[in-house]
Amino acid sequence: MNVFRRLRQLLNKKQKRTVGLLIVLIFISALLETLGVSVIVPLVSAVVSPETFLENENVTLVFSQLGIEQPDADAFIRILLVITMVVFAVKNAYLLFLYYVQARFVTKTEASTSVRLFQEYLNRPYEFYLNADINAMFQTINKDIPHVFELLQEVMKLLTEIAVSVCLCILLLVVDTKMTLSIAALLLVMLLFMVFVLKPKLGNLGQGRLKQQVLTMKWMQQGIFGIKDVKVAAKEKYFLRNFSDAYHKLAAVTGRYTVFNNTPRLVIETVCIVGLLGYMLVCVMNGADMRNLVTPLTAFAMAAVRLMPSVNRISTHLSTIAYYEPSLNFVCDNLNIAQLKDADLTEQSGRMELEDEIDLKAITYSYPETERKIFDTADMIIPVGKSVGVIGSSGAGKTTIIDVLLGLLEPQEGQVCCDGKDIKENYAAWLHNIGYIAQNIYMLDNTIRANVAFGVEEDAVSEERIWEVLKEAQMEEYVRSLPEGLDTVIGDRGVRL
Repeated sequence: MNVFRRLRQLLNKKQKRTVGLLIVLIFISALLETLGVSVIVPLVSAVVSPETFLENENVTLVFSQLGIEQPDADAFIRILLVITMVVFAVKNAYLLFLYYVQARFVTKTEASTSVRLFQEYLNRPYEFYLNADINAMFQTINKDIPHVFELLQEVMKLLTEIAVSVCLCILLLVVDTKMTLSIAALLLVMLLFMVFVLKPKLGNLGQGRLKQQVLTMKWMQQGIFGIKDVKVAAKEKYFLRNFSDAYHKLAAVTGRYTVFNNTPRLVIETVCIVGLLGYMLVCVMNGADMRNLVTPLTAFAMAAVRLMPSVNRISTHLSTIAYYEPSLNFVCDNLNIAQLKDADLTEQSGRMELEDEIDLKAITYSYPETERKIFDTADMIIPVGKSVGVIGSSGAGKTTIIDVLLGLLEPQEGQVCCDGKDIKENYAAWLHNIGYIAQNIYMLDNTIRANVAFGVEEDAVSEERIWEVLKEAQMEEYVRSLPEGLDTVIGDRGVRL
């Protein structure tokens, strides 16, 4: 039930309505699957023993109720063949339509959820990233969200198979109640075993998978991003050993999942076959006429062709859902950290004019989860037109004071004021007034043009303004000397410059 509760939490109202429509479509597909099996039974019986079949009181009753003269055996078989072809054509066309609707819904919802989570990450305050596990954040979008929507597909497939199995069981109950109840009891025992024994084990494996995937990505990124330091320090073996250890543990978890996932299928197959053949053996030993078993055995054989794989798939879907449930919990938890959100800048407008001074008033600040105060009721005034240098030892708070001025860090006490106005009153206007060059700058793996016009839409970029900026940065001559000029791709973190 936790999975369904979490999915309800994940989906919006429109998506929930679509799921409701899909459930109706799934139920219709189950009826068509059952109809496909049920039309085969009279066809096989008519072909094997046409006279006996036509003399059946139920067949005679159908024709009399319809007011139709009962045809001969050959004509009746031709009618059944045509009906069977039409039923299967309609059924499979409908199933293709259902698969299309399901796939379209899942892929669109996956894309919108990925965008929603990325937006959630971008909206979180800068302080969140001071202690955040960046590798886990990448893992959530790149791996966990695809796993969540694999889980959603598995849930829809599970509902489909359950609906088909229920409809087929009802059909078999009509044909032979005792045989159906006997096999159903055995299958129920197997399903209980899966739910109460295998599901917890698969959930634990899913948690282990999440942990090892984060570790493999962490060691890979640290080794690649720090490649210069890794090579200079000759530490390739260190990073390789840690990556190898994490990946081998991930492979072991995946291997155990594969074994657990395939076990129920083999057991269920054995139970179904042994149960059906055992029932036949008992009937023969009790002197039953095999001709009277043709119709029920045909029904069970045809149902088994569809039902046994269906039960196997139910087992597989339950295992996969349990395995990916930790990813679902992780994504939902990340999407519901409502308090970790910056102010909505789109609702702010206007300009914050600076004519006199920037004033830091009684600023008190300490980093999250620490007791040491970087500033304690500190004051500083920056007059217009003046340059201010901040000097201090490492850890004295030079970078922190810049981050407070930028509005990235919000002091526990005090204000940053622009001509007497708190910058948080119109933070968007404040950001439009300031420029910032960090100690360690970040560069896009893109062209020089895209990096200079950082975050500006392509159709809004002014090439004239780009050259002005490059001239001010004393880079114009260098960029003009490059074969591709502004279209030169600088590589990850500017490695090609």
